[in-house]
Amino acid sequence: MGQRLPPLNAVRVFEAAARRLSFARAAEELGVTQSAVSKQIALLESYIGAQLFERSATGVALTLEGRELRHSISPAFQALSESFLRFSRRTPRAKNFRLSTLASFAAQFMVPRLDDFETALPDVALEILTSDRLLDLTREEIDLSVRYGQGNWEGLIAKPLDQGVLIPVVSPTLFADFGRDVGRLMASAPRVQVFLKNEWRSWREAARPTPGETGPPLMLEHFLVALQAVQIGRGVALAPELLVRDLLAAGTMTQFDESVPWEHRFYAVHLPNAERRPVLRDALAWFLDAV
Repeated sequence: MGQRLPPLNAVRVFEAAARRLSFARAAEELGVTQSAVSKQIALLESYIGAQLFERSATGVALTLEGRELRHSISPAFQALSESFLRFSRRTPRAKNFRLSTLASFAAQFMVPRLDDFETALPDVALEILTSDRLLDLTREEIDLSVRYGQGNWEGLIAKPLDQGVLIPVVSPTLFADFGRDVGRLMASAPRVQVFLKNEWRSWREAARPTPGETGPPLMLEHFLVALQAVQIGRGVALAPELLVRDLLAAGTMTQFDESVPWEHRFYAVHLPNAERRPVLRDALAWFLDAV
């Protein structure tokens, strides 16, 4: 049998009165009369067998027991407020669209195309959540997730967004330092590697020349950081085409050899039957067209 709970409405009234140190202000906040506040406080005092407020002509003050109770329940009210915050973000028919993706995709592909997205879907309020972990699309209220992998997420619909290739990239300045000679570059330039992916394995399997081992490779955890290292001339890297497309077009990065196939790619992932929601159909169509 569950543990007996105190009168929860009385606890709610107490929290408001204790926070404001005023029965009148608590009544105004809660939309009830001051008499109703007094009755609920008396009910709670009777329940716990202790006086919670000291009444005087100038107002009310918390007793020692009242201060202890407020200190105990404040974290619970804060947790409740945070738990229900996400439900207040949208009404059932709102056109909010919550996208979950990696920081690299958000920074290198999505953010530069926000104007295009807003032009194509002017009535959609876009929210972008970045995370390395695989969020629960139902629990986190995710409409669409752009994930990087092999597309085998159980119970989800995954639609590929790119061809699954890696682009060998280097900064224009570093490439110029080697006379734009790929052989010299690969013989001496440091290798930048995303250690969670082992992407240079695909390069070796394609029988491409291995980067020079003039020193240990620069091991980084994320493609976003690896691309930043490349742009400042720290070495050569292999990166998904979607992440370097704009950098190559802008001339801030150079492709120095042909692309190589890669088993991972970006996918648009959603729950089964989610396309029944028109805003998801429209957003998904935009993604497929944009890439």
